[in-house]
Amino acid sequence: MEILFDKNRDDASELLDLLGFVDKDIQISHVWQNIRTASRKIRKIIGEANYDIAVEKYEEEDFDDEFCTMVRYAIAMDTFRHHAPMTDLAFTSQGRSFRNDDHNRVPWEWQIDKSDESLEKAYYDAVNELITFIVENEMEQSEYMQQFTGLFVSSLDEFQKYVNINDSYLLYLKLGPSMKLFEQREIISRVGSKLNEFKENKNAYVFTLIQNCAVYFAMADGVKKLSVQLFPEGAMKGEKKNKKAASGYDIEASALFYKTELERLLLDLESEVKKLNAVPVQSRPLKFEENDGFVTL
Repeated sequence: MEILFDKNRDDASELLDLLGFVDKDIQISHVWQNIRTASRKIRKIIGEANYDIAVEKYEEEDFDDEFCTMVRYAIAMDTFRHHAPMTDLAFTSQGRSFRNDDHNRVPWEWQIDKSDESLEKAYYDAVNELITFIVENEMEQSEYMQQFTGLFVSSLDEFQKYVNINDSYLLYLKLGPSMKLFEQREIISRVGSKLNEFKENKNAYVFTLIQNCAVYFAMADGVKKLSVQLFPEGAMKGEKKNKKAASGYDIEASALFYKTELERLLLDLESEVKKLNAVPVQSRPLKFEENDGFVTL
């Protein structure tokens, strides 16, 4: 796999040029494995074809190319967010200790936590911008980006009809497995053989109900499994914390909210499916002959 950084450089000047806050004195060899891992992750997300486009621009030294810069920025951000926590401590013969000198003060733990979460969120934002660029410029979409096209909620736009996630393609893709699980666990048992019929009839009320249920199931499942840094503020419940707290999200409250709404939606879905499956009963016409006995009021 080709790497979008020069291993022969002694310093991390390429990372500094991209991020703006990295110490140039860091040796590139010290972060090379992080760069390789980050590059492999990005290549899987955007696809080999798009990754090769960035490689070609890099080899041509076209460092002003927007797409190449975006790919390298995402890789650099992922590299540094994994490298930084490993340098917070010094590994000495007496064990681990905080690094400190006359010009730098040791940060408090809450400051480190906030910094780590800021770096993580910045990385997710960079990846989402990269996916958005590919979609908007009609570049070839990777298998990773197309893996959930057959679901009831087959696109980000469809998802955001029910919950706004700030146009995050990355979050939608991360929630894809939860939506797939929902269809397998909750929908098939309720609709049975009519699954494909309901999926094809996109204008039916039952179709929108299933979509709504899938989105709320994915949110309830996702907030417990994924990093909270992936979720926009409006999609999460907050909790009262002091200013030193790294996160203001209440995961349990958020999951409970979506689960409660999901239970109500599932009841509506079951009622609708029951109506659609009802077999009409034809009443037998009553015919009386002239000599038939009958009762009058």
